Amino acid sequence: MKQLKYIIIVFVLLFVQQTFEAQTLKRKGLLGIMMQTLTDSIAIQNNLNIKTGVHITTVMPSTTFSNLGIKQNDVLTKLNGTPVNTIQDVLTLTNQLREGDAIEVEYYSNNKKLTNSTTLKGRPIETFENGNVTYGEVVYKDNMLRSILVTPKHVQKAPVVYFLQGYTCGSIETVSNDNPMKKLMKDWLDAGFAVYRVEKPGVGDSQSKKHCSEISFDEELTAFKEGYKDLLKQEAIDANNIFMFGHSMGGVIAPLLNEVKAPKGIMVYGTVGKNWYDYMVDLYTVQPKHFGVSDAQIKEDNKVNLKFNDDFLINKLSGEEMLENDAYVAFFNAADFERNQYIGRHFKFWQNLADVNIPNAWSKVKTNVFAMHGEFDIQAINSKGAKKIAEIVNKNGGKGDFILIKNTDHGFVSFKSMQHNVETLGNGSYMTHARDNYSVMLGKESARWMSSKIKQ
Repeated sequence: MKQLKYIIIVFVLLFVQQTFEAQTLKRKGLLGIMMQTLTDSIAIQNNLNIKTGVHITTVMPSTTFSNLGIKQNDVLTKLNGTPVNTIQDVLTLTNQLREGDAIEVEYYSNNKKLTNSTTLKGRPIETFENGNVTYGEVVYKDNMLRSILVTPKHVQKAPVVYFLQGYTCGSIETVSNDNPMKKLMKDWLDAGFAVYRVEKPGVGDSQSKKHCSEISFDEELTAFKEGYKDLLKQEAIDANNIFMFGHSMGGVIAPLLNEVKAPKGIMVYGTVGKNWYDYMVDLYTVQPKHFGVSDAQIKEDNKVNLKFNDDFLINKLSGEEMLENDAYVAFFNAADFERNQYIGRHFKFWQNLADVNIPNAWSKVKTNVFAMHGEFDIQAINSKGAKKIAEIVNKNGGKGDFILIKNTDHGFVSFKSMQHNVETLGNGSYMTHARDNYSVMLGKESARWMSSKIKQ
């Protein structure tokens, strides 16, 4: 059978570097449209004579495409002189464009061909009622990454939280006030803490030779280390009172940053305390039970899953080699293997991560540690990981605390039960639920713990 869709955690040259240092990182562009690839049925339904292009379903006001005069039901056929026939064509062409770049379009409106040009508008920037937002750059070999520092209003030299995001290649910007992550940061700002983040290579505004989806775990770790070095130089924060918040995979990154400079404290949430190979065994063996998969079915599935785990993380087979195994082709997404991708990241990211001794990294942390686990966190599976982190730290000369954040899932959202969480994930209502159900306890407990360590 095909692999069940479990929800998982899994959570340049000197000349180029000198060129980056002379630049200011520009914003990525905002097209301001919703679109769909034009098909025969869409053309007939909307009385369109043209048969190829991209059908515009929504145009938002005060955006690039509204400035171009494009309206709902128009069809885009060329972008900067290049034909576009699919959504991906549009995204590929605009991905390298920045705010202020010229953009020229050919499109059909009421079946009449028109052309127009304008300059690309930038994406909206973050704002906080209780904070001042500063966009910066982290420059190192082959990369200029976007950094974001939010400082609480009316606080000089504020203590700061370095927010270390999870494994995905999504942006860490939070323009929407409904985002639970933004609500968590707002709680920290209210408590007098600044918040610092850095985008991964190629993500958001970042300019990089390699995109996040193509880099190894070590390359990602380097990005966060460079971000930490940048944070230590920020004049607006108190460098003696830095806290890290490692969410999901960020909880693996956090102890590895300790070698740059030991922070005042490290908070982790929804992460693992064992090596990655062992976590993946739990992922295949324990996590499916949250989704009602029977023990018999798990045992049957793991005839393939556990062998794959060995070949993938220990034997380090390539995607091409994986495709030679008919069982893997039938069970996993073969198209991803063709690109050496597994759940959104390159094979070398996971295989590199499997070589990291996570418990050993925590044994070297001598500072304050707050290991948190959400009661209804499906991705982190159970509280054993957070408890183990606190135990390792305490055993080796640090000060580790554990807390269970009740009624809370992996994404800082409150639920009535684990089953309630499973249902929203299954019926597509998770994002709607998340907007109005941020876990207040997470913000309260993390701010309380940081404040107590500063007073000490």
